[in-house]
Order: sequence, then C-alpha cells, then structure tokens
Amino acid sequence: MIGQLLAGLILVSLTVAIHGCILGWSLHRLQQNIEKCFDSFLQSVFLLCRLAILVIFAHMLEIMLWAIYFVWQHSFPDLASASYFSAVTYATIGYGDIVPPPEWRLTAAMEGLTGILMCAWSGGYFFAVVSVVFRELRELTSPQ
Repeated sequence: MIGQLLAGLILVSLTVAIHGCILGWSLHRLQQNIEKCFDSFLQSVFLLCRLAILVIFAHMLEIMLWAIYFVWQHSFPDLASASYFSAVTYATIGYGDIVPPPEWRLTAAMEGLTGILMCAWSGGYFFAVVSVVFRELRELTSPQ
C-alpha cells in the first residue's frame, strides 16, 4: 500500500507538472500575442476554441500517463482498457464497467482526485481567459 501511495504521488506530481507546463505555455503565448487575439469577435472565438483544444490535449496526455502506468504494473490487460478506465476515472464519470484489481483501488482513487483538481484548474484558467476576452471586446466596442 505504501508503494502505491508513493507511485500515486509521483503520478500526481507528473500530472500537475504537465498541466502547469501546458497552461503556462499557453499563457505565455497569449501574453505575447494579446493584441492579435482581440481584433475581432471571430478571432476571440478562435482563441477560445484553440484554448479548449489545448486544455483537452493536456487532459488526454495526463490520462495516458496514468493508463501507461496501469499497463506497466499489469493492472489492466492492454492499453485500450487501461486508457478507457483512466479516462472514466480521471473525469470522475465512474461507469464501473471496468474496474481495477482490488490492490489498485487506492491509485485509481488518487487519479480521480487528481482529475477533479486538474479539471477545476482548467475551468478556472478558461474562465480567466474568457474574462479577459470579454473585457477587451467590451473596451473595443464601447464609445470613447
């Protein structure tokens, strides 16, 4: 159990690092190109679409990290079932049609908690960007 806890903490740390790197990179890019992003309504919508795709990409990478770990530890027979289980667990959907062996339930629970945290972080980040987009568009369209 201690080994699972330590492995889970490493996976949590890697997940947070991946998420932080991707969101940090996108924030850096946004700051560099802030003027171009708000030239029109369509450019703002395109920015939000790109951001949503990037955030989903980050989540998919993180889900695959956990899935690869589960396969490596032989808790699932193949990457397809481990990926499905990992996605359902990370997103806290919890269908229950595929479950880990009893000895891997702690790690699976840690993945679910990490997924909640990463989704909340993404939601907060997306909300912050939407707030900036709204403020910039309002300033562009308000009478001077």
